[in-house]
Amino acid sequence: MIFEILTSTLMGGLAGYSYLKKTGISNDADKIQRIFNNAGMTIREDGKVKTIRLQRKRRIDGGMEYVYQLPLGMSSEEVIAKKNVLEDGLNIKEKTFQLQFSDILNLKLDKTLLKQLKELLTSTKSQKEIDIEFDGMLRIRIFSEGLQSKYEWNESYLKKNTWSVPVGKTRSSIVRHDFDEHKHLIVAGSTGFGKSVLLKLIVTTLICQQPENVHLHLIDLKGGSAFQRYKDLKQTKNFTREPAAAKGILKEIQSQMDITYKEIVDLGSEDIKESGIKDRHFIIIDEAADIADDSAAMEVVTDIARKGRGAGYYLVYGTQYPSSQSIPQQTKRNIPVRLCYVLDDATASNTALGQTGAESLPMIPGRGIYKNVKTQVVQTPFISNKEIQKKIEPYINIRPREESPTIEKSETNRGNTFKLEEM
Repeated sequence: MIFEILTSTLMGGLAGYSYLKKTGISNDADKIQRIFNNAGMTIREDGKVKTIRLQRKRRIDGGMEYVYQLPLGMSSEEVIAKKNVLEDGLNIKEKTFQLQFSDILNLKLDKTLLKQLKELLTSTKSQKEIDIEFDGMLRIRIFSEGLQSKYEWNESYLKKNTWSVPVGKTRSSIVRHDFDEHKHLIVAGSTGFGKSVLLKLIVTTLICQQPENVHLHLIDLKGGSAFQRYKDLKQTKNFTREPAAAKGILKEIQSQMDITYKEIVDLGSEDIKESGIKDRHFIIIDEAADIADDSAAMEVVTDIARKGRGAGYYLVYGTQYPSSQSIPQQTKRNIPVRLCYVLDDATASNTALGQTGAESLPMIPGRGIYKNVKTQVVQTPFISNKEIQKKIEPYINIRPREESPTIEKSETNRGNTFKLEEM
């Protein structure tokens, strides 16, 4: 009886597989071609309709890569913008169930055969995810399993004595942002999807990797919830949660930055890295939209973004409300590297990232798009507040720091701030 069941299953599976192959349903390459045609991703040339043409395909870790040639006149950006159309089309269930030939071959001929068959017929396949890249050829990678939804932080993410911090993981590697190479960073994302977690990850990593050389200027305009725990660290030179005080702190930083840059030039160097100076200053703003109405403050932010790279003053600019006002054009031009979590629409994604895509990310905290020349979908490692506290505990000053003064006090006494904060 077992033999008869197995034979029937194999024959049925082979017949089904043959039919699906014939109709193109089981073939992702054919499906992609159909999606392009149905979605109007075509061009007309010499009276003929043309679309992408498959050049080759290969197996990759966790899926397949399909390499296509674009017809002249079709933009890769147009294809990338419709990534969600491709992903949805590839995940449409066109049959009640589909048996893959490999599933049948993997059946074990033993007393558990009936149980295996039941599990095979009732199992639901994971949603396919895709990555799209263009390097002269259009590369569409299809993964049968989604990117892991959570990675716990551990010490393997640290790179001692560097300014390189982890911003996410892909299926195969850790993606890092090296501040000495790429300087500033814009971080955007709706509430609850990972922006503040990343900012805390950056601060904690910098302290662990360069405890004697990092200087932090923390402007937390969300009430202080993200950065309060760092307020009394020896590395923290400025801390505020008040928009009024933020402008005074920024002006103070600007003045010190100009002095530092003059010293670097006087040494005959082009930038901080060439000068051999080890100190780096990080101006980290959480919820920059709260100072967007203050034109004087925003002018200073833009100046730091423009000149800070040479002086070792690096800006991390975070907002959950990306708009042309909260991220001025001049600031964007000086910060080409972005990390974007889920946003509510394509306009917000375009403002923060320079392209659509963030509005189509799955609703998973920590899932984002890191753009540095090319874009990568990443999952940011999660570091708990308990772990943060353990890492920063050795650097807490015995005497608690007073919160940074208001703008009026800061402006009249700003020349002394850096000296007063030294311990």
